[in-house]
Amino acid sequence: MEKITADELIPKLISGTYEEFCENVVVFLDNYNKKTSFDELNNNCLREKLWKILFHHLTNQTYLDHRHHCLAALRILSRDKTNLDELITDNAVKIILLNAGLTKICDEEQISYTVVMIESLKLLCNLLFNSVRMQRSKVLISSLPYLMDRIRNYTNDTPYDVKLFDMRILFLITALNTSTRDIVKCDLYGDVYLIKIIEDFVTRNQDNDETTVIKTEEIMVICEVLKVLFNLYIQSDDTEIEDQEKHRNLVLILYKLLILKYSTQQDDLESNVINLLTVISYNCYAPIVQPVKYNDRKSVYQGMDMSAMCVLLRFLDQKLNCKTHLIENISPVVTALIRLIKSERVIRKYVRLQILPPLKDVMNRPEEGTTLRAKLCKLLTSPLIELRDLVAELLFILCKENVNRMVKYTGYGNAAGMFAKKGLLGHNQAETAYSSQSEDSETEEYLKYKEQINPVTGCFEHPKPNPLEGMTEEQKEFEALQLVDLVDKLTREGVVRPCRIGEDGKPKPIEHVLELQGELPKQQYGRKDSDSE
Repeated sequence: MEKITADELIPKLISGTYEEFCENVVVFLDNYNKKTSFDELNNNCLREKLWKILFHHLTNQTYLDHRHHCLAALRILSRDKTNLDELITDNAVKIILLNAGLTKICDEEQISYTVVMIESLKLLCNLLFNSVRMQRSKVLISSLPYLMDRIRNYTNDTPYDVKLFDMRILFLITALNTSTRDIVKCDLYGDVYLIKIIEDFVTRNQDNDETTVIKTEEIMVICEVLKVLFNLYIQSDDTEIEDQEKHRNLVLILYKLLILKYSTQQDDLESNVINLLTVISYNCYAPIVQPVKYNDRKSVYQGMDMSAMCVLLRFLDQKLNCKTHLIENISPVVTALIRLIKSERVIRKYVRLQILPPLKDVMNRPEEGTTLRAKLCKLLTSPLIELRDLVAELLFILCKENVNRMVKYTGYGNAAGMFAKKGLLGHNQAETAYSSQSEDSETEEYLKYKEQINPVTGCFEHPKPNPLEGMTEEQKEFEALQLVDLVDKLTREGVVRPCRIGEDGKPKPIEHVLELQGELPKQQYGRKDSDSE
């Protein structure tokens, strides 16, 4: 067939006979399948006319064979936001919902899972993503009970495409219209049904060996379920006992989900589990580690199965190798680890052994190397403030919020920014709520070189010659005055801003460099203090 131009095709679709429409809509789908914008429709109201004729044929009960083509054409057009809010009327939404099987009145054909239903669901996803009016549509919101009813009654015969786009619709509406979260969660018990979907998936697959392949489509659906649950719990205040029990049950299911063996989509699944863990109630994390009945697992610590924690730490290690999008890649898993180690002592102790094991490498700076400790220490001086503070908080909690221990593992230079922010400079360290029992971190290697370890750099340094050796007292005084003058000049020109440590443990700007003289005795960072446990 000779290729037809857009100038010829669109008028034929709008004004031709039904037979011509049926022929040309297929051509439209072939020609426009990859397009996301349609500037050629901006003139002569072509966009409005095309949408109108597509809905006209979609509702024509005389000809039903091309409904899926009409819906597919609308799906393609809905990628373009131009005038989309004006094109989507309440009546149009009702027609799409009817074809998607999400209305009160459903005939036998609509109950069966057809290509028409799937195209309608895809169209709804596009409209939700691109149209503010659709996100706020009362007609669409009124269809949520029918959507949740279908989700509640999923069977093994329900096509993956239906499940996938049902979940995407639910994700988009709860993400973009926050008022629907309580409707789904509280009025429709949506989180209960969604958790049941994950639980059924885990039950079906928990005995799989490494040769069993879990279908990619199944994992994609589970990822969408996890994303919806994140939306439902991100602002929730689940203080009721039954809500906390629900959270604990969910964490147990997430534990099982994390330790399944996958051959595909593993990164996406783990990422969504981690995101969900960041919004679970603090006192509900205990089931993420389980008592070991038979010691057949490699990751056992104090009689508890740490397999799920191993997955999180491996995920963290992988993301720390990323060169771009550091906040998006690293922040969620660090946030999840912070919440986990603050909530459960056994988790903190285990994670500490993995990230900050007993100190043996004292020859290299803490940020040098490929260990988890080194990769995290590199981020302590990152210009990305949000990420730097998160990493610092993780390491500080692993050090039981003890300044001296933090200095030992990270170096004072790397941790100084966090100490300043928390008011922990000088000797202003507050009491912490951690147990006195501590893992031994003073290895033979550390004790051997303890006196030569520079607390600022956090590593061994060879003794350096005294630069003042051989100078007369007059020469020493001259050099000292030269240094004072230089610092004073830099201060007056705004290049540096010298500070002293205030009573609150935070740096306070000084007016003149000589103010530092009286501070020196109490600002010395004693080596004995830095090594105490």
